[in-house]
Amino acid sequence: MRDVRFRRALSLAIDREELNQAVYIGLAKPSNNTIMERSELFKPEYATKWAQFNPKAAEKLLDEAGLNKRGQDGIRLLPDGRPATIVVEHASEETEDADALQLIGEFWRTVGIKMLVKPQTRNGRRSLWIGTRQDREVRGQSRLHCTLWRAQARSNRS
Repeated sequence: MRDVRFRRALSLAIDREELNQAVYIGLAKPSNNTIMERSELFKPEYATKWAQFNPKAAEKLLDEAGLNKRGQDGIRLLPDGRPATIVVEHASEETEDADALQLIGEFWRTVGIKMLVKPQTRNGRRSLWIGTRQDREVRGQSRLHCTLWRAQARSNRS
Protein backbone atom coordinates (compact mmCIF):
# COMPACT_ATOMS: atom_id res chain seq x y z
CA MET A 1 0.00 0.00 0.00
CA ARG A 2 3.02 2.24 0.18
CA ASP A 3 3.53 1.86 -3.56
CA VAL A 4 2.39 5.00 -5.36
CA ARG A 5 0.94 2.81 -8.14
CA PHE A 6 -1.45 1.29 -5.61
CA ARG A 7 -2.71 4.69 -4.46
CA ARG A 8 -3.03 5.95 -8.01
CA ALA A 9 -4.94 2.82 -9.00
CA LEU A 10 -7.43 3.33 -6.17
CA SER A 11 -7.97 6.90 -7.33
CA LEU A 12 -8.45 5.86 -10.97
CA ALA A 13 -10.97 3.19 -9.91
CA ILE A 14 -13.39 5.77 -8.45
CA ASP A 15 -16.06 7.06 -10.82
CA ARG A 16 -16.36 10.52 -9.31
CA GLU A 17 -19.10 11.60 -11.70
CA GLU A 18 -21.30 8.63 -10.76
CA LEU A 19 -20.51 9.27 -7.10
CA ASN A 20 -21.51 12.91 -7.54
CA GLN A 21 -24.81 12.00 -9.21
CA ALA A 22 -25.72 9.09 -6.92
CA VAL A 23 -24.77 10.58 -3.55
CA TYR A 24 -24.63 14.34 -4.01
CA ILE A 25 -27.40 14.68 -6.67
CA GLY A 26 -24.95 16.42 -8.99
CA LEU A 27 -24.17 19.26 -6.57
CA ALA A 28 -20.56 18.29 -5.86
CA LYS A 29 -17.52 19.20 -7.89
CA PRO A 30 -15.69 15.94 -8.65
CA SER A 31 -12.01 16.40 -7.91
CA ASN A 32 -8.94 14.79 -6.51
CA ASN A 33 -8.21 15.43 -2.84
CA THR A 34 -6.05 18.53 -3.12
CA ILE A 35 -5.47 22.09 -2.02
CA MET A 36 -8.57 24.29 -2.14
CA GLU A 37 -9.02 26.32 -5.32
CA ARG A 38 -8.86 29.63 -3.48
CA SER A 39 -5.31 28.90 -2.26
CA GLU A 40 -2.39 30.57 -4.01
CA LEU A 41 -0.72 27.15 -4.07
CA PHE A 42 -3.56 25.54 -6.06
CA LYS A 43 -2.91 24.39 -9.61
CA PRO A 44 -5.78 23.02 -11.75
CA GLU A 45 -3.80 19.89 -12.62
CA TYR A 46 -3.79 18.92 -8.93
CA ALA A 47 -7.57 18.50 -9.05
CA THR A 48 -7.52 16.19 -12.08
CA LYS A 49 -4.24 14.26 -11.80
CA TRP A 50 -5.07 10.55 -11.32
CA ALA A 51 -8.74 11.46 -10.87
CA GLN A 52 -10.16 10.35 -14.22
CA PHE A 53 -12.25 7.18 -13.99
CA ASN A 54 -10.16 4.53 -15.75
CA PRO A 55 -10.57 1.02 -14.29
CA LYS A 56 -8.37 -0.55 -16.99
CA ALA A 57 -5.47 1.72 -16.05
CA ALA A 58 -6.18 0.98 -12.38
CA GLU A 59 -6.01 -2.77 -13.06
CA LYS A 60 -2.70 -2.32 -14.90
CA LEU A 61 -1.18 -0.29 -12.05
CA LEU A 62 -2.27 -2.87 -9.47
CA ASP A 63 -0.71 -5.64 -11.58
CA GLU A 64 2.52 -3.63 -11.87
CA ALA A 65 2.50 -3.05 -8.10
CA GLY A 66 2.65 -6.83 -7.60
CA LEU A 67 -1.03 -7.48 -6.92
CA ASN A 68 -1.49 -9.65 -9.99
CA LYS A 69 -3.00 -12.75 -8.35
CA ARG A 70 -6.62 -13.08 -7.27
CA GLY A 71 -8.55 -15.27 -4.91
CA GLN A 72 -11.63 -17.21 -5.95
CA ASP A 73 -13.78 -14.22 -4.98
CA GLY A 74 -11.90 -11.95 -7.41
CA ILE A 75 -10.10 -10.02 -4.68
CA ARG A 76 -6.42 -9.45 -5.34
CA LEU A 77 -3.94 -11.22 -3.11
CA LEU A 78 -1.11 -9.58 -1.23
CA PRO A 79 2.36 -11.14 -1.60
CA ASP A 80 1.74 -13.19 1.57
CA GLY A 81 -1.51 -14.60 0.11
CA ARG A 82 -3.96 -12.56 2.19
CA PRO A 83 -6.77 -10.72 0.38
CA ALA A 84 -6.07 -7.04 -0.40
CA THR A 85 -8.47 -5.44 2.07
CA ILE A 86 -8.63 -1.85 3.23
CA VAL A 87 -10.39 -1.09 6.50
CA VAL A 88 -11.83 2.43 6.59
CA GLU A 89 -12.78 3.75 9.99
CA HIS A 90 -15.01 6.79 9.96
CA ALA A 91 -16.84 8.80 12.57
CA SER A 92 -19.23 10.67 10.35
CA GLU A 93 -22.89 10.71 11.21
CA GLU A 94 -23.82 11.95 7.74
CA THR A 95 -25.71 9.42 5.63
CA GLU A 96 -24.06 10.65 2.44
CA ASP A 97 -20.64 9.71 3.83
CA ALA A 98 -21.78 6.15 4.41
CA ASP A 99 -23.36 6.07 0.94
CA ALA A 100 -20.18 7.44 -0.65
CA LEU A 101 -18.02 4.87 1.13
CA GLN A 102 -20.33 2.06 0.04
CA LEU A 103 -20.14 3.19 -3.59
CA ILE A 104 -16.35 3.63 -3.46
CA GLY A 105 -16.11 0.11 -2.04
CA GLU A 106 -18.09 -1.17 -5.03
CA PHE A 107 -15.78 0.66 -7.45
CA TRP A 108 -12.70 -0.78 -5.75
CA ARG A 109 -14.16 -4.27 -5.74
CA THR A 110 -14.37 -4.17 -9.54
CA VAL A 111 -10.57 -3.82 -9.66
CA GLY A 112 -10.05 -6.46 -6.98
CA ILE A 113 -9.68 -4.45 -3.77
CA LYS A 114 -11.99 -5.16 -0.85
CA MET A 115 -13.04 -2.37 1.48
CA LEU A 116 -14.51 -2.86 4.94
CA VAL A 117 -16.15 0.13 6.57
CA LYS A 118 -16.10 0.49 10.36
CA PRO A 119 -18.42 3.27 11.46
CA GLN A 120 -17.62 4.71 14.87
CA THR A 121 -18.96 7.37 17.15
CA ARG A 122 -16.90 10.52 17.43
CA ASN A 123 -16.02 9.64 21.02
CA GLY A 124 -14.99 6.13 19.99
CA ARG A 125 -12.83 7.55 17.22
CA ARG A 126 -11.22 10.02 19.62
CA SER A 127 -10.47 7.20 22.08
CA LEU A 128 -8.92 5.15 19.30
CA TRP A 129 -6.77 8.10 18.23
CA ILE A 130 -5.55 8.73 21.76
CA GLY A 131 -4.84 5.01 22.26
CA THR A 132 -2.99 4.80 18.95
CA ARG A 133 -0.88 7.82 19.87
CA GLN A 134 0.01 6.21 23.18
CA ASP A 135 0.80 2.92 21.43
CA ARG A 136 3.23 4.73 19.13
CA GLU A 137 4.92 6.41 22.06
CA VAL A 138 5.27 3.13 23.94
CA ARG A 139 6.04 0.67 21.14
CA GLY A 140 7.08 2.88 18.24
CA GLN A 141 4.22 1.57 16.10
CA SER A 142 1.46 3.26 14.21
CA ARG A 143 -1.78 2.29 12.50
CA LEU A 144 -2.71 2.98 8.92
CA HIS A 145 -5.69 5.25 8.56
CA CYS A 146 -7.13 5.98 5.14
CA THR A 147 -8.64 9.27 4.19
CA LEU A 148 -10.90 9.04 1.20
CA TRP A 149 -11.90 11.60 -1.33
CA ARG A 150 -15.02 13.39 -0.30
CA ALA A 151 -16.89 15.59 -2.66
CA GLN A 152 -17.39 19.10 -1.42
CA ALA A 153 -20.90 20.21 -2.25
CA ARG A 154 -21.26 23.54 -3.94
CA SER A 155 -23.48 25.85 -2.02
CA ASN A 156 -25.64 28.68 -3.23
CA ARG A 157 -25.40 30.24 0.22
CA SER A 158 -23.05 33.18 0.72
